[in-house]
Parts: sequence; structure tokens; C-alpha cells
Amino acid sequence: MRKYFKYILLGMVVVSVSSCKKFLDINTNPNSLTSATPGLVLPQAITGAASISNTFSRNMADFSGAEANAGGFGGFGSVVTYDFGTGNFNGMWTSSYDNANDFQYILDNTAGEPLLIYSTSIARIMKSFAFERLVNQYNDVPYTDALKGTASLQPKYDKAEDVYKACIAELDKAIADITTGQANAATTKIAATADPLFAGNMDSWKKFANTVKLRMLIKMAGVPAQQSYATAAFNSMNTTLGFLTTDAINQPVYEKTVRPSPVYASLGFTGTGTNVNTSRIPTKWMFSFYDGTKLADKGRGEVIYRNYPSTPKNQLGDESTGVPAALSAGSAWFTGNNAALSLPGVVKGPGMGVPVMLAAESYFLQAEAYARGYLSGDAAAAFNNGITQSFTYLFKNASNVVDPSKDVAAAVTKYKNDNAISPLANFALATTVEEKVEAIITQKYIALNEIANDEAFNEFRRTGYPRIINGSTVPTETFASRQSISTHPTRLPTRVLYPQQEYNLNPANAPAGIDKFSSRIFWDLN
Repeated sequence: MRKYFKYILLGMVVVSVSSCKKFLDINTNPNSLTSATPGLVLPQAITGAASISNTFSRNMADFSGAEANAGGFGGFGSVVTYDFGTGNFNGMWTSSYDNANDFQYILDNTAGEPLLIYSTSIARIMKSFAFERLVNQYNDVPYTDALKGTASLQPKYDKAEDVYKACIAELDKAIADITTGQANAATTKIAATADPLFAGNMDSWKKFANTVKLRMLIKMAGVPAQQSYATAAFNSMNTTLGFLTTDAINQPVYEKTVRPSPVYASLGFTGTGTNVNTSRIPTKWMFSFYDGTKLADKGRGEVIYRNYPSTPKNQLGDESTGVPAALSAGSAWFTGNNAALSLPGVVKGPGMGVPVMLAAESYFLQAEAYARGYLSGDAAAAFNNGITQSFTYLFKNASNVVDPSKDVAAAVTKYKNDNAISPLANFALATTVEEKVEAIITQKYIALNEIANDEAFNEFRRTGYPRIINGSTVPTETFASRQSISTHPTRLPTRVLYPQQEYNLNPANAPAGIDKFSSRIFWDLN
């Protein structure tokens, strides 16, 4: 019986509560828990979802062009050849279904209680968010038959586009239900301490749901068979409600020695001071968006990269003599040492929150929707807001405030001036729709570097931007590995494979004939 279709919540909660008593403060002896209430599960499930966001980003770091193999190591194997199999990337699948199961538990136990409509709606939003991420890497997945425990041990797979549509319907319902709850003074409020993502602010939850919906609709709108659905959905979209204007950051009080932030733990140091990232360094491709090759971006480069601009870098798949080793002082993506607790950058410190969705991404989504005519709005303003919000997030320290040493407005102005002739940074120079989309996606790609590598790769697959030169081996012209065996024109993978356990335990339903270089996610037309 597969663990992700069982209710294993009690075991998960017992383990997780013991590591965050200060955050929840709901049981002085978590080891004696005999039941898991929805109120207990919700904050843990939200925190779990944030951790999984980091897992997806880390899994896609090599594919997306963010990272390359460092010198001093050998035998990178499928990392550089892309010859991975059904035993790779399984954590994205299993953790997502476990997490979705938690939210389903909340739905099952609160849906009949009108006064608990906020808890129900948050669970509905986050369950949809989990399935959107699954579809983006696996395409068809179990949905309608999933999360039913022993009632459905071999669930059928739903078409990816149908899962998207079902999730969009769930997001719409959650938004409407929250609005209903807000009109009823008796609705049970979500305490700030019980909501590590939005501190009980239900307007923020509605904007988050609307932004996730926007992301899905934009992907669908480029697929001819889904255009009529997407058009109708855009026409009925609640734009008055708006979209995220601030970063969605999960913060359940991460602590260096007890429970460090997953971002810090995967790109910084362990609690005892061990450098956790010694086999990877940045790519020459990604650096070209900072060092003046494609764009000049000292402002963001120097807060992201250790020793910028002299950070060791490589091309994925280059294992020749002379490839630089990772810096012994620490990860290439953390500018401090183990004693540093709060710095700007991608890795801000052990107590930093985990980004679930950046305001920068929200604005770039809006910019594309306006540029393509899906929604009415000012694409240039949204584009510029996206750049500003990217600088703002990177200039924030672990306390989620802009570091006193940084000036966002001045840095953005300098960035614009340093790239005055590039339409990738100055939207007015992009005259066609395609040029505008290229600028938007390129800036989104930069903004998501080592924050949401999975979505950066998703958008490259969907749009073909940032532009690469297919077949090239020049490290600033492509981020495909030099040792790639991919048969795709980009020499990149098109997807990951289903876990082997699906073929072992659900053979009648697990899709056959999936090829990692030719099978594509439904929104990938490239």
C-alpha cells in the first residue's frame, strides 16, 4: 500500500510538532498525541508545502541552468548526461502526495462546518497548489481517485489539463468561500500564529489563490486545445481582487540549532557549521545575466554570489582538468559564514523564511497577461514592478526587511541605466508582443534564480526563453550539459519520469512509454 494514499497524519504531526513547539505551542508532550486535529495539521501542512517548494527548486537546479558540477569531484553521471531513470526525483512525487493528503484530511474534517470555512479554504488552495506543481513536472497524475486511503489503492491517472481545470475550480471556490466567511462575524478566525504563510490575513490568501490561478491560465492559454477554456476563465477573472503584491514567505520561526530554514540547510551550512554545498557552483550561463555578457547586474549579483564577480563557475558537464572547486569558505550562494545570521541574498541566514511565491513572479505573470491581451492592464508597469520586487526580495535580510545597507530604488535605477540599450531590461525597447514576452520571461528567470528553479525551467520549456542556441556548446549560449544525451533540439530533458513504485504498485494506470527527452508537459509546445 503506498504511503501517500494513506492517512499517516498522526505520525507526521508527532514528528513535526516535536521540532516546532515554540511555533505551535499546542501540546506540551507531543509524543503522547493520540489524534491529529485539523487545527494542528494546518500550520504543519503549510510549512511542509513550503519545504517541498524548496525541494522542487533544488531538484531542478541543474536542469534550469542555475548550477554546474564543481571541480574536485568525479562521477557526476546522470547529473551531467541526463540519463536519469525512474529512481530519480521521487521525493517530489511522494512528498507532494503526502502533503496533499494532509490538506485533504483538513478538507474532510472541516467542510461540514461553515464557521471553519477559512481552514477549509486554505486547505483547498494549498491542495491545488500541490497538484499544480505535480502536473508541471509529471503531466498526467492521479487526482480524482487520489487521497482516498484504502478506498482507492490503485488510482487512475487524470489528464494534466483536467487536473489544472479542477484545481482552478477549487481555487475559485476557495476565493468565494473566504469572501462568504468574511461577511460572517461568527466565522472562526485563523490566528496569526497558526498561519505561517499569511498570518491569518484572508485577503492575502485570496490574492495568492488568484495568482496561482493566473499562473495556470497563462500556461493553458498557449495550448490551442485549451484556449477557449482559458479565454472564458480570463474573462470571468476577478481582477478587482488583485494578485500578490508582497512575497508569500513561510515563517514558522526557523531556528539555526533546532530547525534551520530549508533554504539555508540546502544552500548554506548545517547547524554545526558544515558547508552543505561543495559539489556545485554557478554556471557561466547564469552568470552572464549579471556580469555584463548579456546583462550587467552588480546589485543582485553581489548579494547572491559569494565573492562576486570572482565566484567559481563552470558549464554543466565540463569535468575537465582545471574546473574550479567550490569555495571552502562556504556555498557559492551564501555570502556569509556559519556565524552570519542575517544577510541579503538568496540565502539570508538560518532563520530566514521560505519563499513560496515571490511578488516579482506575480508581477511578471501580470505583465505577460497584459502583453498578450489576456487581461487589461499596463504591461510595462507590471514588468518594472517585477524587477523592483526582485531587487526588494534579494535585498531583504533574514528578518524579511530590506537590509539597511541597501537602497532598492537606487539599485533599480542603476540596473536600468547599465542596460539602457537592452529590451530585456528596458521594456519600452521591446516593440513586438514576442519581444515583450521574451523580456518578461527573461526577467522572471533571473528573479527565480536559486529561489524557484523549477518554475524557471517550466517557463523556459513553455516559452523558449531565455533564448538559447540549440546545439551550441558555448557556455553563455546554452545551459544544456556538455555531456547531454538528450535527443531534444535543446539537448535538455523535457520532463522527469514517474517513480518506479508507480509501475510496481499501480501498473494498470501508470502511463507507459514515457520518454524523458520527447514526452512533454501538456503546456510545452516547444
